[in-house]
Amino acid sequence: MAGRKEDSPMSEAGALLAERINGIGGRIKTVPASILPQVQKEWFRRLDRLEKTDMYNKMLKDYFDFSLEADIKSLVIVALPSPPCYIEIEWNSRTVEADIPPVYVHRDQQLSEIKKIVRDVFEQYHLNSWPVVLPKKLLAAMSGFGRYGRNNLLYIEGMGSCHRLTVFGSDMICPEGFELASDLEMDRCSKCGICIKQCKTGAICENEVQIDADKCLTFYNETKGAMPEWIQDDWHNSLVGCTRCQEKCPANKGMWNRKKVGKLSDDETQAIMKASAFDALDAALQDKLSGLSLDRYFDVLARNISLLVQRV
Repeated sequence: MAGRKEDSPMSEAGALLAERINGIGGRIKTVPASILPQVQKEWFRRLDRLEKTDMYNKMLKDYFDFSLEADIKSLVIVALPSPPCYIEIEWNSRTVEADIPPVYVHRDQQLSEIKKIVRDVFEQYHLNSWPVVLPKKLLAAMSGFGRYGRNNLLYIEGMGSCHRLTVFGSDMICPEGFELASDLEMDRCSKCGICIKQCKTGAICENEVQIDADKCLTFYNETKGAMPEWIQDDWHNSLVGCTRCQEKCPANKGMWNRKKVGKLSDDETQAIMKASAFDALDAALQDKLSGLSLDRYFDVLARNISLLVQRV
């Protein structure tokens, strides 16, 4: 009896949190932290299949931290809608539409919104939350929250790949006996292949959910320095990242609705091209880029804009 009384506030907190997240168009799932060893095992199994390239050594090998605070009892997975976007760029009296994939724009605003909801709910029930650095897509897929596409992106029913995924730890009690999903990939992917054909660099593997990261245009679009010579100029369509494997995906049908999020005037474009650092831009332009969460990519913006305007 005492146990039921103790668990009741936890259930109420979880229900209220779900109501608040659903109220802003999001999805949420809470799973016991005890599943993490299985997620870790699967992550390293997948990692062992990868060729040990520069990408592996720089970004994958030691990126995630599977050790949790002792008080973390559950992992809360949240997805908010995040549509594909584009920005108009004026350059020498021409206008170019530059794509921006889901999750890039308004990153800080959405994460702040989630944090505020969690804080408000948890304070009512004297609960705590912790940031975690985990393979979010894999955790979500193994939890049955979504499924992988062949392009190694997570697809959620009703959202497709157009979502922002975040995970945090909490001390909410979550019932044990949770069953992990056995099928992590969408069934349709085995007979489709559209994303493979769309990928100009050949980064998507044909027979399994795996990306050859050293061929993925997203990596190079977000890495400072000259583009490798083997990447052709007409392959570029995005200001940062890449959208080719998502925009024609049947699982995104009806959900791939590009949203215009801004415009760079000719003067602003020129200023970005000439600036040696973000701080060298005037305050208004800094605010515009920061408001779109593009300030974090400033080191590659001038190069990427140059590649895009050359296509027109």
